[in-house]
Amino acid sequence: MISKFLRLSLILAQVHISVSDICRYPHEKFIGSRCYAFVPKRHNFETAEIYCHGQGYSLATVDSAITSNFLASSAATEFGSNSGQFWIGLSRKTEFQLFYWDDGTNVAFTHFDAGFPNELNYVAENVKNGRWQTRDDQDELAFVCSYDPSLTTTTAPSTSLPTSTISTTKPTTTTSVRTTTQWNAVTSTTLQQSTKRTGCPDGFTYFAPTQKCYIVVVYGYDSDYPPVPIDAPFLTKENQRCQKYGTTIATIHSSSVNDFFTDLIKKSFNDSRFATIGLRNTDLKATGGKWQWFDGSSADFLKFGDSFPKTGDYIAQTSAQGFWVTYTHTAANEGVVCSVDF
Repeated sequence: MISKFLRLSLILAQVHISVSDICRYPHEKFIGSRCYAFVPKRHNFETAEIYCHGQGYSLATVDSAITSNFLASSAATEFGSNSGQFWIGLSRKTEFQLFYWDDGTNVAFTHFDAGFPNELNYVAENVKNGRWQTRDDQDELAFVCSYDPSLTTTTAPSTSLPTSTISTTKPTTTTSVRTTTQWNAVTSTTLQQSTKRTGCPDGFTYFAPTQKCYIVVVYGYDSDYPPVPIDAPFLTKENQRCQKYGTTIATIHSSSVNDFFTDLIKKSFNDSRFATIGLRNTDLKATGGKWQWFDGSSADFLKFGDSFPKTGDYIAQTSAQGFWVTYTHTAANEGVVCSVDF
């Protein structure tokens, strides 16, 4: 007998509408009244919320069994696994309080698995059957964001960036980098006024093997920068952030540089946020894509995580975990790794 989950899945094609002109990005999916963005980056519940809010979205609202099973079916493809769970935007403050959706929608529908909710307060959906379970908020999972496209414009939201651990005490410095002997790193305190660089700019970290200075900057909002042509090459916006500091988006050509980036991102953010590097897909139709460094240098070192790169993704990102993921864009509160010759 066909299970309820399978029967619902069979009618998803009749419910799901292909509306690339309605949702912000091509990879987003529309069902009911919302667009859904599937984010394969693994974060705890709070960081997943911050990520979605940074886009002007909410952690996903799921208001029907059809939507719940559509998300589970889509997640199996988007996250590259038929098992596991992903965060949705349902939570409660304590065990004996009511659940609420991240976007404020009234909770008129739930889809909990047998035995749930338990004493935990943060809700994740099962990829296998579309049912929900409560989990610890510090568990790191992939997640789904959602928004009503009729209420969300295609321009970047005007709200301020979520608070981070990054120091912005100087207008030209976005991160306070600690000196570390592990990487033979040194941080300059003054910018030399000469045509020949004798040290790293303030806030940058020097890495001797590459003879370059590096910094992780927050991507921010597109509205804070000059507009970029819609047909501009991928990473043009990210490199625009680096150019503000007289740098270019950084490349990685060895495991030692990748390890250095891991340490640099960890110190810059002190959480699990990702930062975009200078690797972009030049063939969206090719299986897994064709990846090339922004500066044209050889792609002689790659460190993609399991299930990556994903066909159709545009850019590559790394994090404090050290492996790379691919995605369609950089979120407002994520980073960009920039470099300049020493």
